[in-house]
Amino acid sequence: MTTSLRCTCGSDSGWQLLELAPGLPASTCRDCGGSLLALDDYRRWRDRGATLPEMSLAGDRVDLPTASAAEGARHCPRCTRLMQRLRIGAPVDFRVDRCGPCQQVWLDRGEWQALQRAGLATRLLEVLSDGWQRQLQADDARARREVALRERHGDDRMQELARMRAWLDEQPQRDELLALLRAGW
Repeated sequence: MTTSLRCTCGSDSGWQLLELAPGLPASTCRDCGGSLLALDDYRRWRDRGATLPEMSLAGDRVDLPTASAAEGARHCPRCTRLMQRLRIGAPVDFRVDRCGPCQQVWLDRGEWQALQRAGLATRLLEVLSDGWQRQLQADDARARREVALRERHGDDRMQELARMRAWLDEQPQRDELLALLRAGW
């Protein structure tokens, strides 16, 4: 049992060492059910060829505790520094907290299971990477731009543009056809 950890839920009930998956230990708060996962333990588990049972996403949506999305940055239960909040992305869009100096990840109750159902539990290091986070930001920007374009031009015009783009993408002389259109042919 780990006693040097301090959960942000204010619990005095202590911690329990549990396995998130066979061979993957984590310290779990007895009150809130959140788990602190050491990334070194995660790497060893993954490098041993960790496999998880396939879990389906019911309707591509996983219900998570509502506090997970609403909370701000939390303090690391190990060192008390502020943890970095990182998005997971679709189909389970929630955030996990990572302490860079301690190499710990905080998972609220149900988040590990949501990662499993989404097929991301064995890809956690990739999800926590800068590249993954930048791609999520780019996807969000692209979605906002599409909404703005649809508001400005309407759904029918945007669908027609998508149809034309798909047709142009199939053409071997795509650039020449575009040049003709730009030249006013």
